[in-house]
Amino acid sequence: MGYGLLAEVCTIVTIIAIVMLYRYVFAKGLSDTAYAAFGDRAGMIVGIVGGTIYTFLFARLLARNLADRQVAHGIVVAIAAIALSVGGSLAGHHGLPSGYLLASILKLSVGALAGLLGARSRPPLPA
Repeated sequence: MGYGLLAEVCTIVTIIAIVMLYRYVFAKGLSDTAYAAFGDRAGMIVGIVGGTIYTFLFARLLARNLADRQVAHGIVVAIAAIALSVGGSLAGHHGLPSGYLLASILKLSVGALAGLLGARSRPPLPA
């Protein structure tokens, strides 16, 4: 569950870093409306792509260190990340943007994939 939290925290930090770089380095002097529009677009794109990548990375990290049930643990990482992103969206946006369904499906897929790759990289347990 902690790796799911880390995946979401890394996604949020990445979104904040991109928005701050845009505002203070790459596009100085725009209106607040323009910055808000960029933040919404960046949040949606980075939330989907970054959330998927971070979920995979942390599920893979966990799966490499387990002796068995790597796929199940990868899915748990994904479910934790999904629960945190949905909960955060409901608290912050008072709703779910349309991209959350795609992001959730991708997170579940990469969580299972990371577990599968982790299971394949481990030698079989002695009988």
